[in-house]
Order: sequence, then C-alpha cells, then structure tokens
Amino acid sequence: MEKILSEEEKIRRAEEIASRRQNGRIPASNINNSERKVKKLTAFDKLSIQIISSICIFGIIYFISQHNTYAMEKIKYIMSNDTDFQKIYTEISNGTKEIMSKFENKTQDSNNIAEEDKIAENNNQIENQEKQNEDNKNEINENNEQEQTKQNEENSEGSQDDNQNNNETNGIGGGNDETQVSQDVDDITYIKNKLSFIKPVSGVITSPYGERTPTDIVSANHAGVDIGINTGTDIVSAIEGTVEIVSNYGDYGNHVKITNGDISTLYAHCSKIIVNVGEHINQGQKIAESGATGRSTGPHLHFEIRRNNVTVDPQKVVDL
Repeated sequence: MEKILSEEEKIRRAEEIASRRQNGRIPASNINNSERKVKKLTAFDKLSIQIISSICIFGIIYFISQHNTYAMEKIKYIMSNDTDFQKIYTEISNGTKEIMSKFENKTQDSNNIAEEDKIAENNNQIENQEKQNEDNKNEINENNEQEQTKQNEENSEGSQDDNQNNNETNGIGGGNDETQVSQDVDDITYIKNKLSFIKPVSGVITSPYGERTPTDIVSANHAGVDIGINTGTDIVSAIEGTVEIVSNYGDYGNHVKITNGDISTLYAHCSKIIVNVGEHINQGQKIAESGATGRSTGPHLHFEIRRNNVTVDPQKVVDL
C-alpha cells in the first residue's frame, strides 16, 4: 500500500526537485528557517562599516602616494590651485542678468508692438468716424443748399431772414408778401415814445409803406419807404445805436442795420457803406452813400423802422 505523504513532505520533495534543477544547489529544505531571515543592521554595525571603509580608502590612497609618484603629483597640483569662487559667481550672475535682460527686452518689444497695433487700430477708427461725420455734414449742407435754392425759386421777391449771419433777401423797395408789417398804433406809439428820430435823407417818397401793385421788381407788400435821391447822396443814421448788420447779400444790395434795444432801422440799396458791424453810431452820423444796388429801378434809399423785427410805417414815426 502506497504511503500517504504529509503536506510537509510534499513541500520538501518539491523543493528538492527544484534545487536539483538549479545546477545542484543545496535544497531549500536544508536551509534553516532562522537563516532565511535577513539580519537587520544596527547603528553600531553601520558605523563600523563606515570606519572600515574609510580606513581602506585612506590606505589605498597612501599606498598609491608612496608607490606612484605621478599620481601623487597630480593630486598635489589639484589641491594647490585655489578655486576663485567669487569670479565664478560673478560670471554666472552676469550671464544670468544678460539672459534676463534679453528676455525682458523681448517682452517689452512684444508689448510695444501690441500697443502700436492698438494705437493704429484706434487711429483707423477715429479716421473712419471723422470721414463718416464729414460725409454726414456734406450731405446736410447739400440738403440745406437744395432747400434754400427751392425756397428762393418759390419766392421770386426773396425772403427776409434778418440775423447775425447777414442772410437777408428782400424785393425792391424792401418788402414782399411774407414781410411782417404792422399798422398797430401801439407799436408806433411805443417807438415814438422810446426813441427820437430824424430823417436819414431829404428827398421825394417814390414808393410808400404797405400794399402796392406788384411787378417783376416791385413786391406786393412794401416793408419800408423809398426816397428818391441821386447816387452818392450822404445817408445819416435816424437813431443812435449799434451797427448790427453790414451786407451786400440779396435784393437789398448794399445795406446796413442799426439797432437800439428792440428798435432798429435799415438802410438799403447803398452805393457805399462806411461803418462796420459792432460800431456805435450817433444820431445824424453819416453811415453810407445812396445808390441802386440790389433789385432797384434807379438810385434811391429804402428805409425801414422795426420793433422786434416787425416793420411799421416810417412816415408815421418820422417826418420824411
């Protein structure tokens, strides 16, 4: 009857077979279990090993120094040369600074390029905006010119636009259907009570104030009176005041406007004007010479009196 092997015997036999296969090594079963454990070195063991190793290294060096002169000379040469650590540190520091400086310069150049690109982009935007504003302004001016041309064509006698830009237009004799005229007794009384008037010239009334028969030259609604006089006759200011307008624009031809508060006088179709805008004028002071400029059938003075830019009959204010 076959013998039944215990587990330990099975393990032992397996180890013996493995050991024989490994070139006849000692079977693992012969190794004492206590010897299998790796012995842990103590601190004393480590110190002892270091001392022994140092003694061995020193001995080897000593042996070489005593029996190999060439090796010893090399060792002495190396030990005799002092190493300039300050120089090495300085060279390394300078090299590091140079590298960092180049890096910073490169970074700064990149930032400058980016900033220049941003400025150029902003300039382009500003130029485009200015161009657009200019185009809009030109378009507005063109529309205004077309509107003004249309208005001038519709009003053959012109239109009165009495302002600081001197853009006045009126028919011959000073007035048209759109001129604001007044026979209001209150306006006339107010003007006479506030200021004293003298006649600007002496002559014959050729066209009175108010409604009249219109022609190609004469307006239907006359805003002043026409006084027939020879060209070059002196014209004096009917009131004391300040020159508000001096202009040669429109149907009035050469004309001047003198204002005192809310009351003003206008002298049109002059051949020559001798005062300037903003100049203070005394009553009776020469301001111009008569003529036939603008829309006129002959030499005369067109004379107006206004309150808040609304005309009244000059013959009801001053004896002409």
